[in-house]
Amino acid sequence: MARWAPQETDTYAAIAGEVIAQVGTNRAVIGVDGQDGTDLERVAAGLVAGFEQHGVPAMAAAAPSDDVDRLRADVVTPFRTTGAGDGVLVVHGHGLLAPGARGLWRWSLWVEREDGRLERRADVKLAASAILDATDPEHPRRNWNDAC
Repeated sequence: MARWAPQETDTYAAIAGEVIAQVGTNRAVIGVDGQDGTDLERVAAGLVAGFEQHGVPAMAAAAPSDDVDRLRADVVTPFRTTGAGDGVLVVHGHGLLAPGARGLWRWSLWVEREDGRLERRADVKLAASAILDATDPEHPRRNWNDAC
């Protein structure tokens, strides 16, 4: 029996709605990190489309490095100080949820695949605002990661 799975666009629109409800959209900067081999650029693009479905202007940017000072100077500060009002920047790259960089993001997403089950308790995963299982990129799933 085939199992139902949400479409990519529905998942990202739902996650964008969650971000809007939790942190708002006034120059919010979102960090997207994940396991090696995950397509963080695709996830960031999906989130941008999700925000746009909610009528919120958004754009994605690849992190130039995982160095906190460089991220702050080259990505976060220019976005927050340029323009006013609604706008979301989705920054993607590996190492963005490392201990030093975590404080740069108003909200964050950890992306993983089924074959990374042993990594599921990594401290970066615990630091994320949400977790996305992208085992099937066309049908990603929000992982609630509860202990029930």
